[in-house]
Amino acid sequence: MGPTTLQYHRGVFKIPTFTTSSGWLVMVSDLAMIEDMRKAPLDVMSFRGASHDSEHLLKDHIRTPPFHIPVARTPMTRAFVSKFGDVSEEIKAACGDWLDAGEGQDPEYLRIQEDWTIHLIVSSSILSKVPAFLKPAVAATMLQVRSGIKDTERLLGPTIQRRLDDMKQYGAGWEGKPNDMITWLIKGALPEHRNVKDISMKIVFMNASSIHTTSISTTNALFDLAAHQEYITPLRAEIEEAISSHGWTKDAMRQMRKLDSFIKESSRFAGTNAISMRRKVLKDFVFSNGVTVPAGVTLAVASYSLQIDPEYYDDPTTFKGFRFSEMRDTGSDEFDPLRHQMITLDPTYMVFGYGRNACPGRFFAVNEVKAVLAYIITTYDLKLQGDAAEAPVGSWSAGNRGPSITGQILLRKRKLD
Repeated sequence: MGPTTLQYHRGVFKIPTFTTSSGWLVMVSDLAMIEDMRKAPLDVMSFRGASHDSEHLLKDHIRTPPFHIPVARTPMTRAFVSKFGDVSEEIKAACGDWLDAGEGQDPEYLRIQEDWTIHLIVSSSILSKVPAFLKPAVAATMLQVRSGIKDTERLLGPTIQRRLDDMKQYGAGWEGKPNDMITWLIKGALPEHRNVKDISMKIVFMNASSIHTTSISTTNALFDLAAHQEYITPLRAEIEEAISSHGWTKDAMRQMRKLDSFIKESSRFAGTNAISMRRKVLKDFVFSNGVTVPAGVTLAVASYSLQIDPEYYDDPTTFKGFRFSEMRDTGSDEFDPLRHQMITLDPTYMVFGYGRNACPGRFFAVNEVKAVLAYIITTYDLKLQGDAAEAPVGSWSAGNRGPSITGQILLRKRKLD
């Protein structure tokens, strides 16, 4: 995809694929055209309509309204402040969840969520290489995807049903209700979707959406940190100062500008996705430059090529851990301190997407990764196996890039005076 992207730099091109109904994916790499896509009405370009492969694996999820998205955007993000103490303790114990301690820390539950995420990613990758007429038959053999949802229903079903019964008996605002994912999803669901099956399915999907993205970002950042030892001392100083002033809180995370920059640069440099912002064109659409795409076409943005474009990033193929914190500190624009933080949406940095369908849980995800790395940096010394000087290179599959599966990091608990 790299040579093709360069050939059609800041233009439009198409690539053959089995992931769309037409067999082609039309790629956009021009910022003005990306803005046109962002502004397009929902009845013209559809995010959910572009989920061609997912319909074979996640029919029930696609069938139900996306009531989990407002949950991730609002109550989960707001609750992060009050739950940060719990999250930091979970990090220290190497586990994390947004459920009550009983179910969330159940080893079987954790195993099911981890396994289901892996099965979904592997199955989706396989389906992306299968012609459309074979997809239903191949998807039918991927039993692990369905069994993971059933197992989650089995484990969480009694709790969800009890919560549904309590809400029915005492009302939506009943005193003492748990402030967790189950409650948020029940409250956000339409009446016909307030049942064990649909709530369980949304929990599984939200877990999968968060597990692989945060784990990839954390792993890549650790590889880069181990390869670039010169960043450890200034990062430790920043983290320790923030924690000394604010404790292990969200306010402390907000003060870690260099850490935020390091994680963002790691994600920019490694590239987790070659493409982003997939949209199904529902009505003929004319871009502002006159390019016309007919209904039925699936569009996407060549996002990784923008992340390594020298027009937008100085020396883009060199890792600069404090690239974005320096932009925040030295920028002439009053909005630079906000523009260059990791959670801010940017057409040249689409790790979280762009526009109205951007990742609604990015606020939580960034703070989660920062908390994990802050704890590791202040608790351990680390280096790459064999004292390697370059981070292990990940591998691409179906437009997605995962961290190296062979790279190893050595950790040793710090000896503090």
